[in-house]
Amino acid sequence: MSDAKADIGVWQPMSTAPKDNVPVLLYCPGLKGNVAHEMVVGVWRFDANRRSFGYWVSDVGQLDPGFAETGPWIEYSELHPEMWMPLPTRPVAKE
Repeated sequence: MSDAKADIGVWQPMSTAPKDNVPVLLYCPGLKGNVAHEMVVGVWRFDANRRSFGYWVSDVGQLDPGFAETGPWIEYSELHPEMWMPLPTRPVAKE
């Protein structure tokens, strides 16, 4: 196996996803708009004042065709991930 493939994660079931504010790659079948192949970076959030259960948020921006808005993490009713994967490590700057 090449080194390039060694750092790539494996898709995992949502029941194993971290729920400690760690960003992960989410696979959300049917997700439309400004997303790449139904995948977004997301984080699990919990707010006892809003919901009795937690929910996934993403910083992808507006999920509609042709318009993207950057900003803080946003909750989307369309965000229903079925699988997750750890994000790859950041590149290391060469000196």
